[in-house]
Amino acid sequence: MPIINRRLQSTSERNRSRPSTSSSRAHNDGPVELPDYEPLSTPLSADAIRALSQLSTDKDTRKYEEQLNKSIELLSASVRDLNDKYAERKDSLKRLQEKRGQNGEKNDRERAEEKAVLALKNDVPRLTDECDLAVRSVIDLKVELEDGKVALRETAQKVEDEARTRRGRAEDEDDDMADADIMGPIAVLKETKAKAAENYASMTLYEKYGVNNDYIGFKRLWHDAVHGADGKPLPDASKWFSQNGGDDEADDDDDLIVAEEHLDIHCPLSMVVMQDPYTSTVCKHTFEKDSIVQFLRTKPGGRARCPQTGCNKEVTINDFHPDPVMLRRIKRRLATEREDDDDDDDDDDDDEGDNIDGDGDSEMIGTPGGSVKSERDIKSEKQGRGKGRRLVEEIEDEDDEDDEDDDEEDGEV
Repeated sequence: MPIINRRLQSTSERNRSRPSTSSSRAHNDGPVELPDYEPLSTPLSADAIRALSQLSTDKDTRKYEEQLNKSIELLSASVRDLNDKYAERKDSLKRLQEKRGQNGEKNDRERAEEKAVLALKNDVPRLTDECDLAVRSVIDLKVELEDGKVALRETAQKVEDEARTRRGRAEDEDDDMADADIMGPIAVLKETKAKAAENYASMTLYEKYGVNNDYIGFKRLWHDAVHGADGKPLPDASKWFSQNGGDDEADDDDDLIVAEEHLDIHCPLSMVVMQDPYTSTVCKHTFEKDSIVQFLRTKPGGRARCPQTGCNKEVTINDFHPDPVMLRRIKRRLATEREDDDDDDDDDDDDEGDNIDGDGDSEMIGTPGGSVKSERDIKSEKQGRGKGRRLVEEIEDEDDEDDEDDDEEDGEV
């Protein structure tokens, strides 16, 4: 018993001597004050320069870039779904109006559809513009991120060059280098990033976004959702932006030429309808993903001339990307072909019905012998001939059985 007490006492004494975790945690919750920055007195060492270079390939930076790419993907999908839904509601209202006719009275469903279309008419353009601005903001962040990586690499290179220069001067000359100013990495990094930001801010909207692959993909998907059904072509990127930063999609003769271009939904390699189209950023040609991947894997270094007939551009698998707009166009083409086939079937049924006149008589057809018979008569005649042949065969079989019975009776006699 005394031993237990001594152990308890010693434990409690140790606990009293230690600072409580709650109090220490509360003490550490405050901001940590950093000492004032002091300029370098000597150049960075080789290890410090290597550590500075590795910052440009930080994994956390790559994860941030993935999140930015995901944001553009979600914003693009939002614009697509918004405009698709608006188009569906307009088509639904149009069908209701056609069903009602000019002299009919509107029902509750049509009134509700008109109200929904009117609300979407006001909201969809506004929400689309908001998504457009958001995509541009994300692209700005991606550019800033990439400029930061470049600035880090340039900073590490400049610091390394400065250290090498100072060492060379110290070896070649017997002068005092202690008084020379050393431009530290922080000052170099700030100066490099400021120059990159100034250069980006001076660009036009076309230079910022018109040649950016992320924005081009967003714009193509947006345009296809709005104008895909009527076939209006996407204007040239130089006409996407007006003076006030908005859209400036004016029609011209070049657009009419593009509109007449034939859409081939078959892969140039496999010659089958594409289900997962992959488009090149180099030459804009599209292939089925599995086909182009397999084709390039068989080439040295994964590089080859584009397999599209007449194209001389060299491509790699990194030049290809999924093309959701092409996939939408393929689906629309297949849906149109199915509707055309259904219409042809209906026309065939109508033609068959037209072969019968109003009195229910079949169309009259001339026979080689000069007589005129109807299709119904010819069919009945064929059926009658078939029944006649079966009847003759049955009679012959019965005659053969009677002959066999007679032979058996003669043998018994």
